[in-house]
Amino acid sequence: MWLSAQLKKSISITLNSSNMQKVLSIFLFALIMVGCSGTTSVSEQPQSPSWVKARPNVPDYYVGIGSARKTTPDYQQAAKQSALADLASDISVVISANSALNAFETHQGFFEDYTSNIRTEVQKELESYEVAGTWEDQQNYWIYYQLSKETYRRTMGQKKSAAGAKALDFYDKAITANESNDSKSALLLLIKALETIKPFINEDISVTHNGKQIFLGNEIINTLTNTLNALTIKGPKEIEVMLGHPIKSGSLSYTVVNDREIPQKLIPLKMIYSEDINPSSTAITSPEGVASFAIEAVRSRKSSVALKIEFDFASVIKEVTRDFAIGKILLRMKVPVTETHITIIRPKFYVTSEEKNLNQTNDKPILAETFKQKILAMGFPIANTPAEADYIINLKANTQPSGRSGQYVQVNLNLQVNATSREGNTVYTFSNDKINASHFTPEQAGISAYSTAVKRIQNTVVSELIERIIKGDRLY
Repeated sequence: MWLSAQLKKSISITLNSSNMQKVLSIFLFALIMVGCSGTTSVSEQPQSPSWVKARPNVPDYYVGIGSARKTTPDYQQAAKQSALADLASDISVVISANSALNAFETHQGFFEDYTSNIRTEVQKELESYEVAGTWEDQQNYWIYYQLSKETYRRTMGQKKSAAGAKALDFYDKAITANESNDSKSALLLLIKALETIKPFINEDISVTHNGKQIFLGNEIINTLTNTLNALTIKGPKEIEVMLGHPIKSGSLSYTVVNDREIPQKLIPLKMIYSEDINPSSTAITSPEGVASFAIEAVRSRKSSVALKIEFDFASVIKEVTRDFAIGKILLRMKVPVTETHITIIRPKFYVTSEEKNLNQTNDKPILAETFKQKILAMGFPIANTPAEADYIINLKANTQPSGRSGQYVQVNLNLQVNATSREGNTVYTFSNDKINASHFTPEQAGISAYSTAVKRIQNTVVSELIERIIKGDRLY
C-alpha cells in the first residue's frame, strides 16, 4: 500500500513538472479544432438561389421553373416536365379574330377549354430552351429553364409559314374537289388542312390564294361549313309497318345530293333511333349517292317512332385524324339530317277453338273467350272474320279420364295452341297434356281442369304469343 501510494505520487510529480505543458498544449489544440469544425459546418450550409424563392422576371426570356420531391420516381425528369409546362404557361395565348378557332360561333367556355389544348401544343413545339440553373436539397430538386423570346418568335414564325404552305395546298385541292362535285374528298382535304395548322389554330395565318390575300384558318372553317351545308339527305318522310315486322332496305333508302342536285358518293350515314327499333346503324352511299338501311323487326309498343338519318361526320374525321382536339372542334359543326316517321300498326287477331270435355263439345268456348279478353287487355284488336285478321289463333282442348284416387275421379286436359300469320306461316305453338284435375264426377273434374287452363292462358300463353310477335321471332 505504501509503495503504491509513493508510485502514484512520483508519476503525478513527474507529469506536473515535465509533461504538463505538452499535455495541456495538445488538449487545447484539439478543443480549438473541434470548435472550428462546428463553426465551419454552420457557416458553409448552402443557401437556395433566388429563383427558387421567387420567380425571376427576365424581360427578354420566357421562364419555366419546375420541382419534384426526391421521393418521386425519376424525380429529375418529373421536374423537367414541370419546368416545360411552366415555360409554356409563360407564353401568352391570344385567340386572333381571324383565326380558325375564332371562326366558330361558340360560347366562352369552349374557348377557355381549348386554350389548355393550345398550351399543350405550345409545350410540344418548345425547343432551343436552356437550363439556367439547378438546385437541390435533401428533399427536393429544382430546375430552371429559359427561352429567348426572339428565338421563339423566329422559330415559330418559320414553322407557321411551313404549316401554312402545306395547309394551303390541301385547301386548294379541296376547292377543286368541290368544283368537281366530290364533297367527300373536299371534306377529307379540309380536315387535313385544319390538322396541319393545329399548333397555330388560335392565330391568323395570312396567305395568298389565286392572287388574293386570305386568312387561311378562317377560310378552312368557312369552306368546311359551306360544304356540309350544301349536302341534303333525301328519303321517305313516313312509313307504315306492322308491329314485329321488318322494314326492308328498299323502304329505307336515302340519297345524298349537293346544292347542284348532284348525287354524292361515299358519304357515311348513320341511323339514330328511339325505343326498341334495332336497325343496321350505318351505311355508305353508292356511286349513285344512295344508302339503304334495314330493320329486323319494329318492336316499339308506341303508335309511332322517329328515325333520324344523319351524316356521320365522326367517321369522316377518323379517316384523317385521331386527334381529340381537332375532333372536338369539328363535331360542333352542324351536319345534314333528315327524319322518317314510322307509324306502327298493331296486328289483329282472330281466335277460333274446339273445346271438349270428355269428348263432348262444351256449351261455351271458355278458352277462346279468355284468349280474346287477354289480347284486348294487352291493347291488340280482335278481328271478326279470318279475312280481317293478321294472325289466326286456333285452340284445341279435350279432357280424358286418367284414373281414380279414393273417391275422386282424375282427368287430364290436353291443350294445344297454334298461331299462324296471314301468309299461313306458324309463329307460335303451345302444347300441354299435363293439366290435371280431380272431382267426385268426371264432368266436374273436367270443368276444374278447364279452370286451370284459363289461368294458364291468362298468365302465360297470350303473353308469350304477343312477345314472340313483337320480337319478330318466327318458327318457319
